[in-house]
Amino acid sequence: MADDIVDNRLRRAVISDMLQRNAARHSTRAALIERSVTGSRRVVTYGQLDNYANMLAARWIEAGLAPGSVVAGIGRNGVDLVAAYMATLKSGCSFTMLNHAHTDDEIDFQIEHSKPAIVATRSTDSRVPFTSHGAAVTEFDGLLEQSLGMRFDVPEVLIDESSTAAIVYTSGTESRPKGVEITHRNFMIATTPAWSYEGYLRNLDVFLLLAPIHTMAGIGTVTNAMSMGSTMVVLDSTDPDVVIDAIESERVTNMSQTPTFYRRMVESPRFIQADLGSLQQCHTYGGLNQASVFKAFVDKVPKLWWATYWGQSELSQLGSIGWFRQLEDIPGGDLRWIGKPTAHLEVRVVDDEGQEAEVGEMVVRSPAVMKGYRDDPARTAEAVRGGWLHTGDIVRRDDDLNLFFYDRKKDVVKTGGMNVSSLEVEQAILEVDGVIEVAVIGVPDEKWSEAVVACVVIRDGKSTDEGAIIGHCRQRLAPYKVPKRVVFRSDLPKDLQGKIRKRLLRDEL
Repeated sequence: MADDIVDNRLRRAVISDMLQRNAARHSTRAALIERSVTGSRRVVTYGQLDNYANMLAARWIEAGLAPGSVVAGIGRNGVDLVAAYMATLKSGCSFTMLNHAHTDDEIDFQIEHSKPAIVATRSTDSRVPFTSHGAAVTEFDGLLEQSLGMRFDVPEVLIDESSTAAIVYTSGTESRPKGVEITHRNFMIATTPAWSYEGYLRNLDVFLLLAPIHTMAGIGTVTNAMSMGSTMVVLDSTDPDVVIDAIESERVTNMSQTPTFYRRMVESPRFIQADLGSLQQCHTYGGLNQASVFKAFVDKVPKLWWATYWGQSELSQLGSIGWFRQLEDIPGGDLRWIGKPTAHLEVRVVDDEGQEAEVGEMVVRSPAVMKGYRDDPARTAEAVRGGWLHTGDIVRRDDDLNLFFYDRKKDVVKTGGMNVSSLEVEQAILEVDGVIEVAVIGVPDEKWSEAVVACVVIRDGKSTDEGAIIGHCRQRLAPYKVPKRVVFRSDLPKDLQGKIRKRLLRDEL
């Protein structure tokens, strides 16, 4: 082994080395349990996953893949994509995921922007002619089975812990998404330790992965689980009944998803009779929680701990977290609570002039802060300035460091010279009988500059009308916060995680 690789291996802190070590520590423990709606089930141990990743890395390196290159994966969550991620890191390269639900134009943009040397996929997931971009294609079909009969060594590759491990594309609230570059170091000394410090994931947990791997929540969970030696259950569906089957069959201990998903789960006819006794923790993020959903879970699983958390791609996933069992445990009963900063995070709340404020933009600094936006120095400089990452999120902080999420800065409605938090209005509207979903947005208006508009979904069989909603808001909110209009819809546009896409609503209206 060359001296430089020997020195590199001596004290480096890189993600893929954790998989190798866990394969040595408990090679027969299930790393991944892959379940399909068709009824198929694959169990892959840590030893098998590490060997599979070594095989992929060896093939790619032999084919010319060099450190610093990019590998892209596309498809639904599964064993093969996790192996491709780890193989990429073992090769000293950066991994990115293409959202299989995107249009061809959106996928084309991401490939052109990330310039992968290899695209890894199953033949059934192929969407575009990748070779037209100069990328080679690896199809997973049968590769895991090939790896089981042979032994593959860890590639001897120089890996810098400050190099980019993952490129995570934002959801594209602007004209084009940004490629957030996350380093090995971001996870190894910040995010993964924070998960451990907070008890969010433990060595023997069985974690149900519902977030798509192309998201920060998805690839972050994979990274942390592989580093901590936990078992991860992966599904190719987020249908509530499929999820309930997985929880019952695999004795899932932890799961994480958006409030939209938990509401759908509670509404499933299966929920009442389901055996959810194995659940110890449910984590929620990315939207306004509903008291009725929490109460349904409390009645079902009294011992269950809830974690509300906040994070973003630019911060390598996790920023703040708060634990509760009953709604009474939430400070002030405010469901906008996102907990307190984790141990690796320093937080300030500032106004538009950068001065300390009780309510304002949250700015942070941490070893978890991204390397930057790929090939976009201007937007990187806009986000990271003055020694702080500007999150673009408006929060309130109390004297005990509790944080309450008010809005994305770009989603604050500026009406008649006043700022309105869309979440505050949504929280009031969700109290109205019959309302199951709501999104509040600002729509251009000659008189008010922006008018507060509520897009509302009503439960079947309920006759709730605009008058009832506006009347309730007048009792709960200052006059300038009351919606000028209510738009009733059969559903709200969402991404694969269940987050409401307000930009699409604004475009429509």
